[in-house]
Amino acid sequence: MTQNRHDRLIRLFELVAREDQHLLAVRERFLGTKKALKPQEVEKLISSDLGIDRLESFGAKFGRMQDTIVDKLMPALLSAAGEPVLAAIDNLGRLERLGLIEDGDKWLQMRQLRNRLVHEYIDNLEHLTTALERASQFTDHMHDDFDAMRQYAIKHLHLQLP
Repeated sequence: MTQNRHDRLIRLFELVAREDQHLLAVRERFLGTKKALKPQEVEKLISSDLGIDRLESFGAKFGRMQDTIVDKLMPALLSAAGEPVLAAIDNLGRLERLGLIEDGDKWLQMRQLRNRLVHEYIDNLEHLTTALERASQFTDHMHDDFDAMRQYAIKHLHLQLP
């Protein structure tokens, strides 16, 4: 791996680590520790300007982290590992086979959910509740898969990561 690719990969891991911290923090501020939500709870959460801001922040940070991992980190990691870099769906399959992500299909579902959260205004309270529950669960999956990729980079690529 060239020094430029090495440095870029380290910067990407550092960027995603910050995105991960920010996403977990905004989820905590917005949803607390709840795993299941009721439409009435979501209605209360978004009844103020602060709640709307947190909803938008959560959606944006969820989308940003997912985009950075799929579009930047995964291809850079595969390349550094000597693997071919292909289309995103193929990269997901390869990373799943390597044991670096739990389930490539979940990442495709995350992408669809990201598009809904970022590009659509979900005005049906039950649909919004379901979307927020899924985004919260996917946040944990992203966190865990990112940690697996990070551990792989430390162990097999000998990267010095925090």
